[in-house]
Amino acid sequence: MGLFNFSLGELETAMFIFFRVAAVLFFAPFFGSQQVPARLKIALALVFSVALYPLVPAGALSRPAGLFELVVVVFTELTIGLAIAYAVQLIFAAVQLAGTVVDFQMGFGVVNVIDPQTQSQVPIAAQFHNIIAVLFFLALNGHHVLIGALVDSFELINPHRIDFSSLTPEFILQVFSATFIVAVKIAAPVMAVLFFLSVGLGLVARTVPQMNVFIVGFPLQIGVGLVMIGLSMPFFSMILKAQWAELPLRLRTLMGTF
Repeated sequence: MGLFNFSLGELETAMFIFFRVAAVLFFAPFFGSQQVPARLKIALALVFSVALYPLVPAGALSRPAGLFELVVVVFTELTIGLAIAYAVQLIFAAVQLAGTVVDFQMGFGVVNVIDPQTQSQVPIAAQFHNIIAVLFFLALNGHHVLIGALVDSFELINPHRIDFSSLTPEFILQVFSATFIVAVKIAAPVMAVLFFLSVGLGLVARTVPQMNVFIVGFPLQIGVGLVMIGLSMPFFSMILKAQWAELPLRLRTLMGTF
């Protein structure tokens, strides 16, 4: 392949690579943030596609026979990219779910801020945990894992021979259940302390009925919750490190079920 001498097959292969990479970049954490302009995402997708082209094994992307098959292959490439991005995004969903639970326990359920990544309203603690998760994602080379998964996808998945096995729905259920388990683990320290605090305030209300527990308990829950969020940061970092360490195996398993 010369610099400006492309065959039709090479152009089709480059196009398929671009669609898969673009689907990942538009929906993956950090890269898919709405703060990143769409033109920059397209430019990054082009750069990554050019860089990945020599790494794609020969025959990994065969030429479609007609227009209908071409549309099917493009749709399949987009689906593969979305699956990879969504598997990574589930970790951030667990973090945001944990922050939402903590906010409700602290009494911040109606206090929302705008998430710059999704442009949606999320609770304060959920946004704080999400920002920390993005920083860990970059610090622990999560973006490298994402790019590595893209390279592996061309070796493990042939868009013309995708056959969802019986392991696919089972693995999806395992990933979803793991998301809720991770969320509970992250929120557990704050939830436990605030639960015992609520029990203590209930006992105080029974023994000292003259005291207005609601006036005392509301700022106390906020203060204790903020302190516990700070104290649980080392535990939070351990959980995120474990998730990022398991991410390559999770992505390869997902792609292997196709």
